Amino acid sequence: MYIVTSNQMYQAECNAVKRGISFPQLMENAGTVCAVMIKKHFCISKSNPKKILVISGKGKNGGDGFVIARKMWEYGCEVTLMLACGEPKDKISQDMFSLAESTGIDILRYDNNLTSLKSYIENSDIIVDAVFGTGFSGALNQSLSALAKVVNSAEAKTVAIDVPSGTNCDSASAEGTVFKADMTIAISAYKPIHILKPCNSYCGKIVVADIGMIDDDFQKLSSIVCFTLDSKDVKKKLPKRKTVSNKGTYGRALCVCGSMRMTGAATLAAGGALRTGAGLVTVAFPQSAYLAIAPKLTEPLLLPLDTNLEGTFAYSALPSIVENAKNSTAVLIGCGLGFNKDTTRLVHSAVKEIKTPMIIDADGINALSTNIDILKDAQASVILTPHPGEMSRICGKSIAEIISNPVATAYEFAQKHGVTLVLKGANTVVCGTDENEIYINATGNAGLARGGSGDLLAGMITSLVAQGMKPFDACVCAVYLHGLAADEVAEKTSMRGMLPSDVLAHLPELFSKFE
Repeated sequence: MYIVTSNQMYQAECNAVKRGISFPQLMENAGTVCAVMIKKHFCISKSNPKKILVISGKGKNGGDGFVIARKMWEYGCEVTLMLACGEPKDKISQDMFSLAESTGIDILRYDNNLTSLKSYIENSDIIVDAVFGTGFSGALNQSLSALAKVVNSAEAKTVAIDVPSGTNCDSASAEGTVFKADMTIAISAYKPIHILKPCNSYCGKIVVADIGMIDDDFQKLSSIVCFTLDSKDVKKKLPKRKTVSNKGTYGRALCVCGSMRMTGAATLAAGGALRTGAGLVTVAFPQSAYLAIAPKLTEPLLLPLDTNLEGTFAYSALPSIVENAKNSTAVLIGCGLGFNKDTTRLVHSAVKEIKTPMIIDADGINALSTNIDILKDAQASVILTPHPGEMSRICGKSIAEIISNPVATAYEFAQKHGVTLVLKGANTVVCGTDENEIYINATGNAGLARGGSGDLLAGMITSLVAQGMKPFDACVCAVYLHGLAADEVAEKTSMRGMLPSDVLAHLPELFSKFE
């Protein structure tokens, strides 16, 4: 599903108009589809009508509200229409208001006096927020803030049309009081406010209304469009398990991970690779960490290698790593590696010599930060999975700059260096080498904000690449599933108490829903 800004949405609508749909028809479609979705969601029928209050603004979003009011009246509901900002100004909205008015439904005009209107709000079953749309910016004025507070305190279920009024669509922010929604109906596509945390919480449940737009309307945009996925999309992308197959069918993953101080990184990465379906997993780790790592790994092949005095890989381990990479279909390097002269040289040489797709995480990225141009010498596709701190080291921007604009940061880096980049965060961003590969993830929660979560994700990505998925698709699916598993674990336990190992243990149950 596309994620578009307010301006991109308008341009897409213009593209739709050019191919034959009029703006009035788009508004009629939007209001009609929203009414159908409300009817279905709240089980409305002639025998089960509801008291509906539609609060409309004077722009195009208000026009959608006028259509909804008319349609809900046709469904047999007791409908009241409140003009929150005065008479409609947009010509199409004026026409839709006239049609709604002709039905004889009650029409109220909010004049900053809530006393006479409170009873309508308090007695409603459903309140439809059609005050402001995607073009709103700033904060609600004092009068509308007061109205929003009364609506928010009511027992009625609230449905926002496109965006909750008071939120800033493109920046996914809110500067004051907001009409909080139990459900938001996004028109045609997601907007940043629907996806980006924490303000997407104002939206409640988010559903997308198909009003007759087609992919071509978005693909013809002059600016680059982001997208996100849901479970159905991911299920289509995941490799299928064949009835007649063997361990070699599902790839060979080599995980070059761990050190004396970070043994868990190797086990979590290997576990992620195994639980995500790789047929064979080999774990290379420093010989000095053997007693700590080996007892935790029963399924993978073990490859203990030369160790330096710091308990990390010695540079002399490189030939064995390169040789084993030849028999692998994906190589992960970096989780718990440690950051010193030996590991830095090891990573640089691995990038130049290994001809198998590589996933570079954690200290592998720190090693690259000493010479990021080494990526030009890569012999195969490269995936980097930095958090904002690691991203800062390899791109030169401050952490604050990265967090404030993660999409642009990830996109610029991926394009410049020809890599697939997974920029981890509350909304992880994945950018591929193609200019149209920009994914924003909507799953996951604060329970993942602890050491080891990234190791697990890196292993999952490696597994999907090993099974033959393209780097970008593998990253997108792994990021989605990693976050979804964490969401399901948090529901059963808690965000505070959950561990990466709990998420790993939940993967088999999660994958049962994708087979």
